Amino acid sequence: MKKELLLIFGTSADPIHTGHVQLIIDAVRALEKRDIRVREVMMMPVFRHHNIRDAIKRSLPLTFQHRFEICELAAAELCEKLSCQVSVSSFERHLVETKNRPNFTAETMEALRATTDMDISLGFLIGADSFSGTEPGFQHWYRWQDLLKTTTLVISPREGFLPNYDYLRKLEEMGGNLIYLSELQVLDVSSSNLRNRIIAGEDPDDLVKEGLLSPAIAGYIYEKNLSETWRQLDSQTVVQVINEEVLMQDPIEVQVGKLLFEKKLTLGLAESCTGGLIGHLMTNVPGSSEYFIGSIVSYAYQAKVKLLGVSWDTLRQYGAVSSETVLEMARGARKAFDSDLALSVSCIAGPGGGTPSKPVGTSWLGFSTKDGDSSYLFHFEGSRVEVKEQLAHQALQVLLNYLKKLD
Repeated sequence: MKKELLLIFGTSADPIHTGHVQLIIDAVRALEKRDIRVREVMMMPVFRHHNIRDAIKRSLPLTFQHRFEICELAAAELCEKLSCQVSVSSFERHLVETKNRPNFTAETMEALRATTDMDISLGFLIGADSFSGTEPGFQHWYRWQDLLKTTTLVISPREGFLPNYDYLRKLEEMGGNLIYLSELQVLDVSSSNLRNRIIAGEDPDDLVKEGLLSPAIAGYIYEKNLSETWRQLDSQTVVQVINEEVLMQDPIEVQVGKLLFEKKLTLGLAESCTGGLIGHLMTNVPGSSEYFIGSIVSYAYQAKVKLLGVSWDTLRQYGAVSSETVLEMARGARKAFDSDLALSVSCIAGPGGGTPSKPVGTSWLGFSTKDGDSSYLFHFEGSRVEVKEQLAHQALQVLLNYLKKLD
């Protein structure tokens, strides 16, 4: 009995061109010759990318629907040429919207494995460029070891990139299932190049005549006026601050942002006395939308209860400025934003409101993570504004210390 495979073609290409279609056809036929039956090809457009170095990657969520519909046109063409089922999946979009951050291939395959017939193997079609050179890019993929456990890597050649065969053997020795389709002749066509030609004014039909686009996809590009959409999106300036190395001279909010982005973690806030100051600092960093979900400014008791789920009993027994309250605030923020991490703050900023047991400057910080929750007590001096600024800075310092300790 032949092995059966669900072959995943994940792509951020915009637009899909004939090279992609032919690659899938040739890959399915090459696998058949290896006695591996492809039961289904699943085209999966990427919804959001962790690499934001260019405007195209940053705009993926904005172009998703168009890319999805173009994939459907390509799938219809594939169905005419292949005997297996061909589908287009919005699975990536669902996962991203659930987690509030970019999704990664290992996570996609893990989630897909949990929802797919165990009798069928998962295959991921990937270019040889990820396995090329002395430092193959694949070894920097998020949770690549887990990907080896769930997925057969179906590797296609790519012009100018020879696989590192020693590295491939190493992955196989680790238990990875790799299939290198060395016999494929892959068309060297760039979606970005086609896109730029169309933006520059070329008629999509000219690309059809060159055999680069299908008539259906060219018609879609013309009908939806994608050249104008692309022109507007591609003209956006991309600031790469959070992609850069963490430096000691960076402001603390920049250090925190770079580490959150690097470690693929998201943050939510619950602020009381600081009134949104921590959120202000976080959003001073270009690209912070990649990891900062939002802040709930819950100044009054009612806001803490209604927006964060803080118990009235907790507030009556311990007061707003307490360990118990900031812990409930942090947990509430992490739940509300579905974030990996959450910080909360509450303080007596002054000049009034202090008591013998809680003098002006008394400040509590709550921190909630998947590994547990903690609270911190601080006593600050100075004016109302100075107390708020010190607490906001200390909150970021607690977060920075935590991030630095993570592997």
